[in-house]
Amino acid sequence: MKSSTQVIWRTVTVLVITAMLLTACAQAPAATAAPADKAASAATGSLGLIGSADRAKQEYVWISNFSSLPLFVDRVYPSLDAFARDFGVVVRKAGPTQDDLASYIATVETECARKPAGVIVVGGWDQSLQEPVNKCLEQKVPVVVTDGDLPNSNRLSYVGTNWYNLGVTFANFQIKEHEARGLKTGKIAILSPIQAQNMQEARQGIKDTLKGTGIEVVAEEDNESNASVSAQKMAAILAANKDLTGVVGLDSESPPGIVTALDEAGLGGKLVVTTNEGGLEFFKNIKEGKVQLIVMEKYDVMEYLALTMLYMFHNESIRPAGLDPWKSNWMPNKIDSGLIMVTKDTVDEVMTYYEKAQQKK
Repeated sequence: MKSSTQVIWRTVTVLVITAMLLTACAQAPAATAAPADKAASAATGSLGLIGSADRAKQEYVWISNFSSLPLFVDRVYPSLDAFARDFGVVVRKAGPTQDDLASYIATVETECARKPAGVIVVGGWDQSLQEPVNKCLEQKVPVVVTDGDLPNSNRLSYVGTNWYNLGVTFANFQIKEHEARGLKTGKIAILSPIQAQNMQEARQGIKDTLKGTGIEVVAEEDNESNASVSAQKMAAILAANKDLTGVVGLDSESPPGIVTALDEAGLGGKLVVTTNEGGLEFFKNIKEGKVQLIVMEKYDVMEYLALTMLYMFHNESIRPAGLDPWKSNWMPNKIDSGLIMVTKDTVDEVMTYYEKAQQKK
């Protein structure tokens, strides 16, 4: 039986191909369409094409807390810019540049009041975002949530990482690496922004997977999405747990702090270290044996796909069974954008790609 993810991806693929076919048909020479057909098309406003002038002013807005986070700048912004270039529309980035939830919520409400063509809300920060998302939809502003779901909101779709499964992935690697080192038991620590909903889901995935394995979580610390705080918290964990065997860093700011603290304690390469991505330079820690696994989220997939669905929704590129999409939402409820696993076997290829990408900037 096919998995739900396969079915969802097949559905989205069909939708995208349908939109492309519709565009191709619209690009046919004018002589092939009867005058009456053209008049009817003009009346319904369906003459716009991907990249055409009549859609150039359409504005889509990506909104997040801590919008200047280096991970966002390096990995999210390029996909937003690529969509704007490919579809010939405006894609703006908005949100507080620091961790400020109240300002983030206010930004979502302000941006939706401007009635853009569509909005992406990064949902993993806090479930209180449900209310502003619902307000956007009440104003007929389509919203897709990425990078941390708001399942109890009325969002049209979630496209992004399954954070519980990310935790399971980290735990399974910790188990495998402990066994490879001949360790039948272990004690690990977790660093993350502890209140963020997506981080809570990931930590639960870790703890559920470790049950009965002899490996236990002995410390969970809040790094406040800050590398310096991560180093301080990691140093404190090491001081309190002399027999620590592993550590997991769930966000992009914990990896450098973890490695710094381990190096200062003379434990670089001694513990099983699995982290989220921490920038191009951080990949070198795998080559040096200080980190065994770096997990990368597929930001380019989630953001580009979310924008594609918003574009199709706004422009009514498809209308299944002729139903009003506001009354019968055609978007898949959830799409898992997946993960990239970087280990000593794949790190060179990944580093080469990103080094070339930086040179092109």
